[in-house]
Amino acid sequence: MQASIQPIFTWSQDRILAGGAKNIILLVEWKGMSQGEEFRKKSRKVVAREIELRVWLESHVSVTGCYGCTAEEGEGRSLLLKLGKIHSGQRRFIALEFTMSGMPAGIHEALWLQWQYRQPTVERIRELPLKKLGMEYSRHTDVMNAQCCFHVEKHVELLKMEGLLAEREVTRAQNHQQVSTEKLRRQADKLLLLAARSGDMQLVKEAEALYKQLEAEMTPLGKVVTI
Repeated sequence: MQASIQPIFTWSQDRILAGGAKNIILLVEWKGMSQGEEFRKKSRKVVAREIELRVWLESHVSVTGCYGCTAEEGEGRSLLLKLGKIHSGQRRFIALEFTMSGMPAGIHEALWLQWQYRQPTVERIRELPLKKLGMEYSRHTDVMNAQCCFHVEKHVELLKMEGLLAEREVTRAQNHQQVSTEKLRRQADKLLLLAARSGDMQLVKEAEALYKQLEAEMTPLGKVVTI
């Protein structure tokens, strides 16, 4: 039977220095899959719920950040991510940030991951096969000049924006709206700069929408803005 979710894992970079590295990002993407293309086109129903991703860390790997979700500490060196539900055809993203200690040159195991979810149609819990992810350690100095994968960088910045918007709703109730507004404006600047560098139109649209939202909220009700 076809799985209800299709996961994709992407590292921010394929190799790191043998001495170790900080701020290594793993982008986790998953798509809701349905049984048959025609069914998928006609329905946006929930195909998986109570989705959980468990992550086991090797001894040289430490988690330092989480974007798009909250990680719970599990037994041993493990994390539990509760990711809710997903609809047919929907794509969702989260990102995890790691520090990796030094290791001899070569490819070393870094993470073990396993998905679990409940299928609404049969109310049965399913588990996907255990997934192993490694990282290549290198002594070549050209690794220092390696660029972050754009796909990862893009979605991390979008996840940061979503996090700031959620934070703003909380700070607004505590009369700290100005601080959060400045954070959002700086994040919109980041999105626009990344869009200018890459030509990605989704980033342009997200930045413009954020600027317009901030401008509208800063303009008193009924006031006409003239240019």
